[in-house]
Amino acid sequence: MAVPLESWQVGPWNRWSYQHVGELIPTVRVRRDMGHGCELPTAKAQLDDLADALCEAAYVDGVTVLRNGALVLERYENGMEPQTLHLSQSVGKSVLGLLVGVLVQRGELDPAVEVTQLVPEVAASGYAGATIQHLLDMTAAIDFVEDYAVDFWRYDIACGWHPPHLDVTAKSILDFLPGIASATWGHGERFHYATPNTDLLGIAAERAAGAPLAELIARHLWGPLGAERDAELTVDPAGTAAIGGGFCATLRDYTRLGGLVADGGRGIVSYDWLSRLGNGDPEAFARCTVPGGVSGADGYRNQWWRRDGRPMARGIHGQLVVPDRDARAVVTILSSWPNAVDAGREALHRRFVNDACARLRPAPAR
Repeated sequence: MAVPLESWQVGPWNRWSYQHVGELIPTVRVRRDMGHGCELPTAKAQLDDLADALCEAAYVDGVTVLRNGALVLERYENGMEPQTLHLSQSVGKSVLGLLVGVLVQRGELDPAVEVTQLVPEVAASGYAGATIQHLLDMTAAIDFVEDYAVDFWRYDIACGWHPPHLDVTAKSILDFLPGIASATWGHGERFHYATPNTDLLGIAAERAAGAPLAELIARHLWGPLGAERDAELTVDPAGTAAIGGGFCATLRDYTRLGGLVADGGRGIVSYDWLSRLGNGDPEAFARCTVPGGVSGADGYRNQWWRRDGRPMARGIHGQLVVPDRDARAVVTILSSWPNAVDAGREALHRRFVNDACARLRPAPAR
C-alpha cells in the first residue's frame, strides 16, 4: 500500500500502517529466546459483551485479557492476526522503564547520575543538570512541548518518521536533542511529559550497558519473559533507537509484558522497582504541563503511568497495557484511532479495564 510518510501515523492510513511499520521506516529486530518461549494457556470468562462494546466503537485492532496467566479473552479486528507486529507508540517508554530497572538492579546504571555524564552531546542543552531519574519520571525541565497537533512533526523528522523539511535541520535524534532549551522551572519541579526524554534515556542505557538497545531488551526482557515472536524497534537515520514510540510486537507478547508486572517481576525485574511504577512525586505531577491533560491518571514514575490504582503503559492512538495485581489480570488493547488523543475513546478504554477487572477480581473471603 502506498502510504504517505507525513501521514502514516493518523487515520485512515494507520489502520494499515500500525501493522506494517517495518515496511515504512527502518527497524531493527528484538530477538526472542528460541529455547524458552512459553505458550499462553486459555480459560473461560464472561467478557464477550464488554469486548463487543469496545470493538464496535474504539478502532480496536486487538484486545486480550489475561487472568492467572491464562487468556480469558483474545480478539483480533482490522485484519490483525496473532503473529502481527503492532506499533504501540508510548508503550515503548514503559518497555524501556522495565529495562532500566534491570540495569539498575545489575549495577550498570545509576538513576542519580546526571545524564550528561553518559551523553555529553547534550551538556549545553536544557538537559544540563538532569539526572537519569528525572528522565524516568518526566520531570526534566526542558522547553519541549508534546503537542501532536502542532509541532511534534519536527521531532518525527529527526526520528525518521516524517519526510525532511527545510525548516528542520536535525537529521537524527542526537542532532535534535542538543537543541532543546531549558524550561523556566527547575528539574524535578514539574511533571513535563516529553518523548525526547525517553529517547535520551535509551541512549544513556546503551552507553551504560555497552550494547544497542534492541540487544539489551532482547537479553534482559524479551527472552526471559518467554516472548513467542521477535519484536521490532524503529531507528532514526543514524541508527539510534526511537524507543519513545517505535516498539512493535504481537498482542500476546505485550500481554506477557503486562503479566511480568502483574506477577511481581518473576526475578527478571525487581519487585521494588515494579512497586514504584507510576508512583511519582504527587506535587510535581499536580503541576503537570501536558497539553490536553493526563486522562485521569494519578501519577507517573519510571516511564509508567498510574490510574485507578494500577500501573499503566499507554500510547497515543489507543495503545494500552494495564496489569491489575488484585484481579491477577492484564488488559491489553492495541488500536488505530484516527487521532492521537481521543477523550471519548480513552473513557471507553478506562471503562473496559475497570469492568473487566471487577468481574475477574476474586470475591472477598467471608
